[in-house]
Amino acid sequence: MVESSGNAAEQSGCVATPDDGQIYGAVRNWLLSVLPAGVQVVQGQQNRVAPPPAPFITMTVTERTRLATNGWSYTATTREVSEPARLTMQLDLFGPAAGAYAQTLTALWQDPQAALFFAGLPFQLAPLDVGPPGQSGFRDGEHQYEENWIVALHMQVTFCLSMAQDFAITLSVNALSADVTDPPEE
Repeated sequence: MVESSGNAAEQSGCVATPDDGQIYGAVRNWLLSVLPAGVQVVQGQQNRVAPPPAPFITMTVTERTRLATNGWSYTATTREVSEPARLTMQLDLFGPAAGAYAQTLTALWQDPQAALFFAGLPFQLAPLDVGPPGQSGFRDGEHQYEENWIVALHMQVTFCLSMAQDFAITLSVNALSADVTDPPEE
C-alpha cells in the first residue's frame, strides 16, 4: 500500500539512517509476529490505494521529539552525528476483533519480548510506552459503522547522520627565510 509520487527525494550532503521505510518495516514485522495470521499491516496516508479487506492495521508516524543533545564521532572520511528521538506511531486497527488486537498490542509493546525483537535491528529502536487504546466512530463509504480502534506506540529511535568530512591527514611545512633581525630593533 506504499505509493509515491515518483519524484526522487532530494539528496543532501549526508546520509541518514534509519529512514522511514526501515522504521515502518521493523514495526510491521513485530506486529505480524504477535497478531493472528491473516491480519494485514500497511502504511497509512497513501493516496490512490484502496484499504485491504478487514482485519487490517494502518501505521502512521505522527510525532518526532528530540530526547537529548546530539552525540558525534569521526571515521577516516566522515563525521557521524547521532540524535535520539521519541517517535509516536499511530496504529488504526480495523475489523471485528480490532478491540482484542488493541489489547494485545498494548500488553505486548512494553514486554521484554518486544525489546528483544528490536535488539537485532541494524539501527537502534526500542519500545518506550503505549497510549491507552481508544475506539473511533469510523464509517465507511456506504455509511456503515466499522470496528476501529486506535493505539499510539511510543518508541526511541536513534537517528544517525553520516556527513562527508575533509581531514588533514598530512601537513607539509615549508620554511621561508625572512630578512628580520631578532629581536626587532626599536
